[in-house]
Amino acid sequence: MVIRGTEQVSLGVYKITPDAGPAFFLRTEYLSQITEDRLVPVDGGLGKEDSLFVSPEDLKPGMNGVFSEEDSEDIIQAGRTYSAEKAAMEYLSRAEQCRFSLEQKLLKKNFSKESVDSALNFIEEKGYLDDLRFAKAWLSTRYIDHAEGRRKLLAELLSRGIDRTMAKEALDEHFEEHPEAEQCIRAVKKYLRTHSSPDTQKLQASLFRSGFSHSQIKNAMQNFSLGLE
Repeated sequence: MVIRGTEQVSLGVYKITPDAGPAFFLRTEYLSQITEDRLVPVDGGLGKEDSLFVSPEDLKPGMNGVFSEEDSEDIIQAGRTYSAEKAAMEYLSRAEQCRFSLEQKLLKKNFSKESVDSALNFIEEKGYLDDLRFAKAWLSTRYIDHAEGRRKLLAELLSRGIDRTMAKEALDEHFEEHPEAEQCIRAVKKYLRTHSSPDTQKLQASLFRSGFSHSQIKNAMQNFSLGLE
């Protein structure tokens, strides 16, 4: 690869104009072999009247703006990773995301696993992606229309790729604000609003599926003079 032109567009981000193909952008953070100071155009330009070189054959890797096949791949891969980063940030601008979900979306866009991992590591390090923050936000939103116990909510978070320790931390905070026993009573109320003649066995089964323990179910039903069967 021969670089005809470079332009720094933001801290650590460059627009690269190669000798062949369209211009692209990269973040120097994603370069694994070459350093930022080597991202300079070929000396004297190429193919111009004032060019220092008569033909491309005069260019040798190691000269300013001239790269070996291996170094060229490093530059191209950094460009691919930056594209994955931009796509990830677009998703994050719309709504909070968890890493697992974001990874799947990027892979479906045909970004490589290597590019996705590097991009997500970077934006995670910068605080734009945070699974604990996502878990807390998800629980707050879920609470609006659902009355569920810890067991059900833990399973839901784990299914979204949230680390178990992180999920438990988010749940501890959630149930400090919304005690699980109160949520079980809330679930009974929701059930009774739609069942004028409640079937206690079906109610028990519904509450258990919602993640409540047998003792929580028993106590909640007693509040409404409903006995266990």
